[in-house]
Amino acid sequence: MVNMGSILKPEIRNPDKRVRKTPRPGTRNPSMELLAPAGSFPAFEAALEAGADAVYVGVPGFNARALSRDFTFAEIDSMIRQAHGQGVKLYIAMNSLVKESELPAALDALSCLEQLRPDALILQDLGLLYIARTWFPDLSLHASTLLSIHNSTAAGELTNLGVERVVLARELTIDEMAAIHHKTDAEIEVFIHGAMCFSYSGLCMFSSLHGGKSSLRGQCVQPCRRHYSCQAPGKAQRGGGRGKDTKYLFSMNDLCGVDFLPALRDAGVSCLKIEGRMKSARYVANTVAAYRMALDSMDEPVEEQDRVLRRAHKLLDEAMARKRSSGFLLADRPAEAITPGQSGNSGQMLGRVRGLGQERTRDGKNRLTLQVRLEAQVSEGDRLRLHNEKTGERISFTLRFLQIGGQRRKAGSPGQTVQLSLGADLKGRSGRNFQGSLFKVDVGSRIVAERTGRRRTKKLSGHKIIADRRKVEEILDHLSWKRGDGPAKRSGKSKGRGHAHKVGRRAGRKELPWWVAVPGPADVRQRLPVRAARILMPLTRDNMHSLGRLEAKIKKYRGRIIWRLPPVIQEADLNWYEQQIKKLAASGYSRFELGHCSQYGLFTALQNGRHEQGLELYGHYSLNLLNSASLHAAGHLGLQGALFSLETESDNLAAAVTHFKWQRGKRRPPQRMKLGLYVYGRPPLFTSRLDSDQYNYRQQLVSPKDEHYTLEHKDGLTLARSTVPFSLLKWQQELSTMGLDYLVLDLTGGPMKKEAATVSALLAGGGKRMSVLSGNFQGTLV
Repeated sequence: MVNMGSILKPEIRNPDKRVRKTPRPGTRNPSMELLAPAGSFPAFEAALEAGADAVYVGVPGFNARALSRDFTFAEIDSMIRQAHGQGVKLYIAMNSLVKESELPAALDALSCLEQLRPDALILQDLGLLYIARTWFPDLSLHASTLLSIHNSTAAGELTNLGVERVVLARELTIDEMAAIHHKTDAEIEVFIHGAMCFSYSGLCMFSSLHGGKSSLRGQCVQPCRRHYSCQAPGKAQRGGGRGKDTKYLFSMNDLCGVDFLPALRDAGVSCLKIEGRMKSARYVANTVAAYRMALDSMDEPVEEQDRVLRRAHKLLDEAMARKRSSGFLLADRPAEAITPGQSGNSGQMLGRVRGLGQERTRDGKNRLTLQVRLEAQVSEGDRLRLHNEKTGERISFTLRFLQIGGQRRKAGSPGQTVQLSLGADLKGRSGRNFQGSLFKVDVGSRIVAERTGRRRTKKLSGHKIIADRRKVEEILDHLSWKRGDGPAKRSGKSKGRGHAHKVGRRAGRKELPWWVAVPGPADVRQRLPVRAARILMPLTRDNMHSLGRLEAKIKKYRGRIIWRLPPVIQEADLNWYEQQIKKLAASGYSRFELGHCSQYGLFTALQNGRHEQGLELYGHYSLNLLNSASLHAAGHLGLQGALFSLETESDNLAAAVTHFKWQRGKRRPPQRMKLGLYVYGRPPLFTSRLDSDQYNYRQQLVSPKDEHYTLEHKDGLTLARSTVPFSLLKWQQELSTMGLDYLVLDLTGGPMKKEAATVSALLAGGGKRMSVLSGNFQGTLV
């Protein structure tokens, strides 16, 4: 098995480039860096003025936030120099997954960043990590929270990979953070304030599979903020309407850790990160100022600390955010993580809206209007958000026209009934049946500040940043890429190189091997809808207990069984998994599927031991391999095979496989890694740690769009699944021409006999009228 560290080229590593600032394991961190977000120039300047130690901004086109406008490289150059001039660091978030067609532009971005020399680059995509460590060794790398770093194995192995800092998952308790610090040499960054996702970051498939907008690419439509109605099994419900059982079950309250800074310092945390690159300058200014004063008073007398915390909370109250809670900091089952009766909208509540009207403007156009009795002050120029409580839709707009008693006014005060004209495109949404809430999310002064700040920052820029074309072409050549390459056509032919049909097509229509996932050992002998070349089985306590009883009966299947590790293994469970892996290896089981890229570390005890011979490790789709560079990275990790991303489009898959497998002369991939694709199952849309008393796992949930889901709590995780199966079986023949090596059928998402019958119907063509999800395969992944 190849060690994960082999992804790094020893000759290009420079261990003396930077001095590690992380304290030794077991010692207290004397100070913590305060890291602030900036999605606009006013927010950047507000962070500097309020006392941030570091600021993070997004790289243009490849950051996990859908900003209305990205910073340019010239502007980032100016921001780096401005920040450094004030003794502040600037980090760059390049934490989006990259599609195959985007790799050349991503390499251009890395080349530009190498010239700019930011203090660190925050990455999620394993392909970009592979490229950055191999060809851009002078860039300091931080592992994004989208890599779902949730235990000491993940933190330690990513550090071994060359990452200088890890951003831990938001779901960890302070005690778990301390354990990671004590067991590893990882420099730890944690989110201390801001929005919380219901799902583990990096494991949410909801927005992508139900709409083509990937949360892993900064395009999340926030399905967790919608209301859901509960429905008992067997009961039909029309329209997903808002009934008495409707609740915001997944809308997490904001995280606030300002009261726990001393405990975080004692836990070994090096950096406190504030979420909010989509937030206003006012939010950034208030939040940074609150945490700055709290950090600076940590060693003051208790009375002074209490006084400062009261001032800090007042600033946070004025930041126009959501209701706050301590998140998972104090407990793995927090009671105040959600408030089901509240929508979870950020901003200051202005009032309830019942009905939208229309009026004709002087130029003859229709303009939508609403009336609201104000609960807070509002002014022309303020940024507002209207929440449609029936559909869950949220529309943001800038207030341009306000009337009180038929007269135009610049502002309205609490208690007044005002009529507002909406500048947003709400065609077809007027009517008395509209029910919603109106929020103020930013003040009008930001509009002027944005323009002024942009002009001021642009003046600082002295030169245009241009990518090193020669270096970029060298990397593309190594990846078997060529500029002009686009997604491979579904026939298997590429628009760029002419080798695609050599690799992308198979002779005839030979059926690909089937790998079938079953719930447990008792199901191995059940009749399957296909002949299984491999049998995947979850590695759980229940299954290990069953194996003890059934091992003799399933002995003949041992050579085909692959034990599947979950994507999340809590710190307290690491030792159990290590022991079970040893036990299985000793019993002759040699194949395992990793749910997280770092889990190879659980097999360290088997290396150079008597059980290592024949050990095979595979990768689950939760590794999020979306491009050929990430496939090269997985090959360097020593994986014998891996599933491609569940989010992929057909063209993206074909192009990535072609580029990865193409062999020219003596240049070959370092390892012949098999490639597979998940083609049937009920994959979790949400994978969460939260187990709330509000959840009834026996009922179905219905969305405002009349989509039905089930919720289950299994092996310490809360999983939301669609009642409609995910299936790409319709394109089985097309997939056989793309150069894939195996297809996965997952029968673990429901009763196995029912799942097997569904697969049989779909394979036989009898499921043509059956409703299925195909994700983005025939669409476009945004």
